[in-house]
Amino acid sequence: MWRTGGAPRARGPLTPLFVGAAVSAAVALVVGLAVSCGPGGAEPDARASSGAPAPSPAGTAAPILPPGYSPTEPVVDDSFADPAAIKVGDTYFAYGTNGGDAMMPVATAPAPAGPWTRSPGDGLASLPSWAEAGWTWAPEVVPPRREGEPYLLYFTARRRDADVQCIGIATATSPAGPFVPRDGDPLVCPAHLGGAIDAASFVEDDGTRFLLYKSDARATAAIYLMQLTSDGLQSAAPASRLLGRSGDEPVLVEAPDLVKRGGKYVLFYSAGWYFESNYQTRYATAASIWGPYEKGPAPIQSTDLYGGEVEGPGSADVLSDGTGDYLLFHGITEYHGGSKVTRPMYVAPLGWDGARPAVRGVPVRYEVEAGALNGCVSALPRPNASGGKAAGPFARDDCGVDVRVFAPVAGQYDVLARYANRSGADSDLQVAVNGAAAASVRLGATGGADWASVTARVRLVAGWNTLGLRRLGGTGRPAGKGQLDYLEVR
Repeated sequence: MWRTGGAPRARGPLTPLFVGAAVSAAVALVVGLAVSCGPGGAEPDARASSGAPAPSPAGTAAPILPPGYSPTEPVVDDSFADPAAIKVGDTYFAYGTNGGDAMMPVATAPAPAGPWTRSPGDGLASLPSWAEAGWTWAPEVVPPRREGEPYLLYFTARRRDADVQCIGIATATSPAGPFVPRDGDPLVCPAHLGGAIDAASFVEDDGTRFLLYKSDARATAAIYLMQLTSDGLQSAAPASRLLGRSGDEPVLVEAPDLVKRGGKYVLFYSAGWYFESNYQTRYATAASIWGPYEKGPAPIQSTDLYGGEVEGPGSADVLSDGTGDYLLFHGITEYHGGSKVTRPMYVAPLGWDGARPAVRGVPVRYEVEAGALNGCVSALPRPNASGGKAAGPFARDDCGVDVRVFAPVAGQYDVLARYANRSGADSDLQVAVNGAAAASVRLGATGGADWASVTARVRLVAGWNTLGLRRLGGTGRPAGKGQLDYLEVR
């Protein structure tokens, strides 16, 4: 989506003025109602690091979530790939890759997590003369900075006279369109790099505009940054290459998205083929917009990280609405052979540990033996435990451990504890959050080399939290001696 280097800005309500005939009168009615009414909100997640710095102010509010919302369930049914969104007044507008009868489908919602409603008609009025129908990808809509200026749409389309994809521009007076393309040559079309796709806009605090994109040839696929003119309609300087694929990343990199958080530029990007299950979201950070960018140590979204609940997550876009950040992305729900897949839109609250993003809905594991052990609990070698060690035994009522965990936003989280208890009697543990008792869990007896799990639901504050686990006495029955392998925050 459109974004700036500083605090996000919300646009005031606008009355739609349609140009062209591609959008029906029904769209005008839907948009007119949508822009004039609706609430706001949504929720985030966790990711671990060894230290525990103070959380970033971004994403600290508890999000408002509609009934039945889950960060691992689509918010737009069917295909709505490569999503991007903006907020206009009290209404959120999302845009996706061509599908069905729309070159650019549009959906609206009263809050980032929905409920989302597809708008009738097509958000893109037509294609420029250089573009071939049926190949419009990855739309990026940028709101006007001043009254009277148009909404800008950067889109990818296949060129008629060459087997390459290029980035074009369209404008509209309404966030719902119809966007009318500017004819002439594409804005970006580096033929020597196989064309360009996946445009993303970034606007600095001083108003300087930039466009990110991916060069399309597989052998040279990389993320590029180009400065634009003040109106966003033309290139102001040659593009610079920011980063390419690393050896631990599948196939190629694409789908850039840039924000500024924790005093650094944070570049989200996808790695892999969008139609395969190993498609994933990664990030890199830099002190300057031009780099150099240092890649994060691992993906922040992948099929494995979600435990298969979301498959092939990627093409992430950050939506900032003034109360927090949300990550829009697509996942694969159906395979139709070859590169044909169904990719609905998902929305997950997004939090920050400085410049490190944390996505709500991605389970994060914390090794208990790496926590603060209080003396009667120690790290025990256990070959079949995660990391080869566990913490225990919880042999007395004063035995305990404190584990630091990160929550992207305030809210309820499930904490899964993997344990073993071979003492022959159940063991009850109190779970405290930041020093206050919050729940209790029972470690039932286990046998042999077996490990079991138990879950507690607790409320965490945004940022770093301390989970304390202590053995509970006074139950009137023999107390067991359990061991803890890891905690997983979901």
